Amino acid sequence: MRKKREEEEKKTPPWMTTFLDAMMLLLTFFVLLMSMVTFEKIKIEQAAGSLKESFGVLRQGAKSEIKTETVFRETQIVEEIQSTRKLMSGLVNYIESVNLDNFISVIETDTGVSIRIMDSLLFDLGDASLKASAYPVLDRIAAIARDAPYNIIVEGHTDDLPMRPNARFPSNWELSTARASSVVKYLIEKDVNPKKLAAAGYAQYHPLVPNISEANRAKNRRVEINFISPEFMRKNIK
Repeated sequence: MRKKREEEEKKTPPWMTTFLDAMMLLLTFFVLLMSMVTFEKIKIEQAAGSLKESFGVLRQGAKSEIKTETVFRETQIVEEIQSTRKLMSGLVNYIESVNLDNFISVIETDTGVSIRIMDSLLFDLGDASLKASAYPVLDRIAAIARDAPYNIIVEGHTDDLPMRPNARFPSNWELSTARASSVVKYLIEKDVNPKKLAAAGYAQYHPLVPNISEANRAKNRRVEINFISPEFMRKNIK
């Protein structure tokens, strides 16, 4: 009997059980409140960050630079495009006056203006060093390119005949790229901004006409100096 009484005294009082249940409920409630506060804080920080970015304030480590020389008003762009077209007309007149219209053509394209020059005017067969006969034409093109608001991509193209085994360039890829680079380097020497220039080699894979005759192959061996208009860049480069 005495042992049974001691065991009953050791049992938890009924009010203690109720108290512990209440404490557990309160703890759960406060944990829930804290999680909600943390979530709202994260949402507030995200919203603040979005507002900062919308006003031009970026996160630490990010930079936003606006260079004044790249900002043109619409009227300035229009005037410079018109001026460039006048210079292009002058180039066409020069080409005709020196009887080079069989070697050079100036074509208006969807992206701007393309000046196509047959390789025989610029290079010796299988070579990428500019000939002296190329300088007068490239000088006039450089004069146009210096102040024009255009990006300029110089492309090298070849025919489909493989390079000779002992040739300097292993394939038409290397030859076409080297020729485009030679023209770009010359334009840079004539004070054209390098940031506006790019060189690309397409080998024989962008022919103007099928490579079925020597006359056609001669047309395909060319360098194209493509003036990409600011209007095209604004519409297509986000």
